[in-house]
Amino acid sequence: MASGIVESQGQSGSQGQSGSQETTPATPASNLSHLVQRLVDASSNLPAFVNDLLTAQAVMVAGTEAAGFLIERGGEENGFALRPIAHIRPDQSTAETRAAALTAFQDIVKPCIAQNKDGAYEIGNPNDSHESQFCLVTLLRNEGDVVAVSAVVTRCMNFERARQRLMSMQLVAGYFDLFTLRKTSENSRMIAQSHQHVLQLATAVATAEGFDSAAMNLCNELATRSSATRVSLGWVKGRNCKVKALSHTEEFDKKQELIVQLEKVMEECLDQEQVVQYDPNGAGTDNVTRSAQQLSRSQGGNVVLSLPLRRRSEMAGVIVLEFLPSQQLGPQVANGLAVAVELLAPQLYDRYQNDRYLVTKVAISTREGAKMVMGPKHMVAKLIAVLVIALAIFVTLYKPMYHVSAPFQFSPIEKRTVSVPFDGQLGKLARMDGKFIKPSTEVKAGQLLIEMNVDNIKLERDKARSEALAYEKEAEKYQGQKKIAEEQQARFQAEAAKAQVAYFDYQIGLARITAPIDGVVLVGDLEDKQYSQIERGKVLFEIAPRQNLRAEMSVNERDIQDVEIGQEGNLATTSLPSEKHPFTIASIVPIGTTKEGNNTFTVYGTLDKVSPDWRPGMMGEARIDTRHERLAWIWTHRLVDFVKLKLWM
Repeated sequence: MASGIVESQGQSGSQGQSGSQETTPATPASNLSHLVQRLVDASSNLPAFVNDLLTAQAVMVAGTEAAGFLIERGGEENGFALRPIAHIRPDQSTAETRAAALTAFQDIVKPCIAQNKDGAYEIGNPNDSHESQFCLVTLLRNEGDVVAVSAVVTRCMNFERARQRLMSMQLVAGYFDLFTLRKTSENSRMIAQSHQHVLQLATAVATAEGFDSAAMNLCNELATRSSATRVSLGWVKGRNCKVKALSHTEEFDKKQELIVQLEKVMEECLDQEQVVQYDPNGAGTDNVTRSAQQLSRSQGGNVVLSLPLRRRSEMAGVIVLEFLPSQQLGPQVANGLAVAVELLAPQLYDRYQNDRYLVTKVAISTREGAKMVMGPKHMVAKLIAVLVIALAIFVTLYKPMYHVSAPFQFSPIEKRTVSVPFDGQLGKLARMDGKFIKPSTEVKAGQLLIEMNVDNIKLERDKARSEALAYEKEAEKYQGQKKIAEEQQARFQAEAAKAQVAYFDYQIGLARITAPIDGVVLVGDLEDKQYSQIERGKVLFEIAPRQNLRAEMSVNERDIQDVEIGQEGNLATTSLPSEKHPFTIASIVPIGTTKEGNNTFTVYGTLDKVSPDWRPGMMGEARIDTRHERLAWIWTHRLVDFVKLKLWM
């Protein structure tokens, strides 16, 4: 029948069988009850159990060949790999034939694993008895996850009969759940027992009064729990380890030979900082066990186990356990005891520290503090602490100059305004070098800026002249007629007309608007206002000398009390922030103005030197030197003032 599997699946190559087991032909049906009992009482490892389970399934369904596989997740492209752990084949086939059969089994069970369900597959044609060959596959689960799979080849009449046999195999596969539950229960029991031991050891230490009592309780409890003949506890003192407690022994002579040997064993463990076990039967650790070997020989061949007690990765003490030669200690027991005693080391250390005299505690704390400060450990933290202290001293004692910062802009000291002399019409704007006069244009005193249109004024003047001549002729006529009253009225009207002529001449004289001083035009872009009507007094130009500038600062009201006339400072323009220029406070305007939501005071500063690149209206930042203050006050006084104000409110 096995050859039928190979022929139908093809010789697809061999697969590693390092974990598989080759067994003899399937057990007869009479031994089925014996196999079931072995499954019920199974306490062996997983491969042996799967082999027994597979044998029982093969007997149950009259199988001709069977194979079992463990599923290893994350293997091939499909996400798992199959590792053979059992293979039952009744003939004496070659290794190549068995490998081909396992490969055929794997090809059959993979779809079942992918679909997560059992299955029955017809793999061979009917024989002379009209029985076809089927492969029955059952998945073995642990907590809902498929961890293994079993496959049995059998012959039966039809597919319905194959399904019935598959159900029988599924019943036997249920013993796998029993096996996993038993293993889980055993592991939980062992973990609970270990936790209980640790808890009882911790209780023995916690309920004791003082270090000596706690050490004695721990030794006694360990001797009882581990069935040790003797348990001794040593504590590190300087470079040596001194015995502090023996199980079931209240007092002992520290100079007797046994105590000296125990201390050598403890120092041997202390030097290596790891578990040291000496077993005369050869089951000890690989490290140095010379002192433990001497102790064992002197005590009749006992097993000696030394466990380190650590606190913050430093050795605090050592516990030595002695067992009878007949008592075997596995690595798990030794590791469990090592973990248990290391959990109790911090409690013992605290008891040891608290039992000292107050003077001793103070001296030790001072010594340890000095070591921490002067020693090589934690150099980065120490350097940071020193820097912080130095910074605090520097901030507290250093008194730099306290500066008041304020925005500023350049404003001219002498500025002239050119206004419209009378209501009328603007004329033609003057030009310089072919260009209209605009802001930033430099002008000279007396230079024509713009002319007023005086055509209407000249007409009015001519009209007034004509009226003056007419009234003079009329006065001469009345003079000849001896009409004194009419003559005087005519002369008064002639004088009034002449006064109008003089007024119009005065206006015509004012029509030429010229620059009052040498300087640069600050305001006055009139190119688009030529020949437009304009009212008297309207500002046409503002002119100021180029080099006659001062700094106009806007000081916030929170800083104005620190600013006084005569103080010096430096300023930098926005265009050239790297260049600093000195100035002196010349005047302070005592009335504040609201600017951008803040109340500010205008402060004027005299510039020591005016740069030719400066222009009126340029802005920047000014710093006024007020007085020397501590750096801590400079950094915190605004916050302190804010808090004081809020608390007062």
